[in-house]
Amino acid sequence: MNFKKNTIALAVGSAVCLANSGVWAAEETNSVELAPVTVTGEKINRSLEQTQSSVAVFTEQQLREKQDHDLVDVFARTPGVYTQSGNENWGIRGVPVTGFDEQGPAALNGAVSVFVDGAVQPNRTLTLSPVPLWDVEQVEVFLGPQSTTQGRNSLAGAVVIQTKNPTFEPSFSAQANGGNYNERGGAVAGGGSIIDGKIAGRIAVDYQEGDGYIENLFNGDDANKTRTANTRGKLLILPNDDTDVLLSYAHGESRKGDNASIRQGGRVRYYKIDSNTEAYDKLKQDTFSAKVDYRLDNSWSITSLTANTDSDYDARLDFDQSSSADQFVLRKQDGGLFSQELRLNYEGDTVKSFAGLYYGHNTNDFHDRLYAGDSLFGVVKGDTTIENKAVFGEVNWTFVPRWTLITGLRYDHETNDTNVKQDDFSEPGKDKQTSDAVLPKLGLDYELAAHQYLGFMVQRGYRGGGVNVRAGSGHESYDPEYTTNYELSYRGSFMNQTLRTRANMYYTEWKDQQVSVLNPQTEFLEVFNAGRSDIKGLEVSVEKDFGQQLTLNAGASITDGEYKDFVTSDGRDMSGENFLFSPKYKMTMGATYRWNDRVTLNTDVVYQSTSPSEYEFDAAGKVIDEHKSDNYWLANVNAEYKVTKNVAVSGYVKNVFDKEYITNNRNDDIIDAGAPRTMGLILRYDM
Repeated sequence: MNFKKNTIALAVGSAVCLANSGVWAAEETNSVELAPVTVTGEKINRSLEQTQSSVAVFTEQQLREKQDHDLVDVFARTPGVYTQSGNENWGIRGVPVTGFDEQGPAALNGAVSVFVDGAVQPNRTLTLSPVPLWDVEQVEVFLGPQSTTQGRNSLAGAVVIQTKNPTFEPSFSAQANGGNYNERGGAVAGGGSIIDGKIAGRIAVDYQEGDGYIENLFNGDDANKTRTANTRGKLLILPNDDTDVLLSYAHGESRKGDNASIRQGGRVRYYKIDSNTEAYDKLKQDTFSAKVDYRLDNSWSITSLTANTDSDYDARLDFDQSSSADQFVLRKQDGGLFSQELRLNYEGDTVKSFAGLYYGHNTNDFHDRLYAGDSLFGVVKGDTTIENKAVFGEVNWTFVPRWTLITGLRYDHETNDTNVKQDDFSEPGKDKQTSDAVLPKLGLDYELAAHQYLGFMVQRGYRGGGVNVRAGSGHESYDPEYTTNYELSYRGSFMNQTLRTRANMYYTEWKDQQVSVLNPQTEFLEVFNAGRSDIKGLEVSVEKDFGQQLTLNAGASITDGEYKDFVTSDGRDMSGENFLFSPKYKMTMGATYRWNDRVTLNTDVVYQSTSPSEYEFDAAGKVIDEHKSDNYWLANVNAEYKVTKNVAVSGYVKNVFDKEYITNNRNDDIIDAGAPRTMGLILRYDM
């Protein structure tokens, strides 16, 4: 990206749905100009209407209008993505972020990658940290495999987050917020020129805390107190006209308690637990990244992206999940993620392409201790090292007017070296898994007419094999898994682009799927390569602007994931059953109204259907019953009033009607429930 030539556009009064193709920029003359949104996550910059992949794009203005504070808020209204409160379990197209294998809390493998400023986030961040969106410029949620472009851990999709970069113009923003359940916090961000035309900087700080809505019946205290603190600094250096250097450092800390509910006598006690352990999950991470763009000429450029993340996870968990026994786990994990990517980019009149090399080195040292009272009952400790090397590339060629051929290829080599040094619940284990994969994609895009595109894409998804690091599992290795995804897409704009539509229909074949199942004899989870599965689905979105004042949007998804051939080692047969946790239907509807450039009103309604949480089997291993989560309708409203040009007051209410619903209905006394009504006020200043 050429920062010197990069212009800054403030999209005033924009309300963009999950698949927005543009934002309205209001001029003083009241004329309207459509500024296209650029999708960057696939490493070739395209406008949204030219992007075949099923992607939900959220601009800075939309995040503010919708009062999206973290990724949980974004996912909650994205069709094709399911969520649970607290971000502990979420997934894309029916596939959990950790994958179906759930090989253990110390695993380095996942099914969805999340990138912040080009740096991939640790697995624990994706399920324990809210991933706050303060000072974020754009969020892109890719639904479907991104293995060819993003590599490992992108079998089901990827999330690409871009925070604000430094500029040479001075800027400053600050806000203070408060809400029910004693939520409170503050944030500041700003920057500008350090050496005019040569060096610019930006700093963003965000701190939030709250008591949570879970009550511990044992001690009458708040069970899920939360705290997050994030600091980010960026430095833009322009040594000459052809080179851009962007250095970033981010430090984050988060702490949360016990986010669950209990069932007593067959009745759900919403937002109540009964525990004699003060449970917590704490995560600290430091990320440094360096991006260098060097322009060889008007068409050719080189991009280098280096990232390193160190994470420190510390937890205390109630092992017996009750107040009648005194068993708890102390968990400690130290992780490291290093990556280096080097790309040669070309952009011409009819061809856009890149070719690249990738190296990744991931480590995790884990140490779990189970206590019974004051006595140490058992220990599990070990380490995992994963090395990933890849060569990859993509070519987009408009070979005749209106027709574009899309070809991509990645060769991926991965080595997983796991050494469980101690496991007092089974036996130590040491194994080394090596995986190689060729990951092609091939697509064709046709421009039917102005702002009308039809495309078809076939691409392969992949996740490497590994070793089950769960306590008592025997630490058996498992093989890689593969998907082949066939996808038909349509993107169209009508009525001077005030009516915008998107649709993606897909079919995914899954081979050697990694799935974990509880062994009833040992009571430990084992990982299997479950034969084959498939996913069929459709994602649709529509958005209509009525002048500059009113925008309506709607979206829907159908996700049908099914095990086609899955029999566990002990004879339990789930063939023909739906994926666990995967809701079949999701719908969203929203409206944004702007009045007098001073008042903005917004509302969203979200529906998510039921999904299976657990299956019950008979003696022959056949499914005889299933435990399901609840379906639900949720309504959210928010408003902002600009007191002056620089000062605004806003308020929000989520789950307006205080709907109570179960999101994970396991067959025990501990379940998960959706968040109750939450509300808050925000006072914001923008220079």
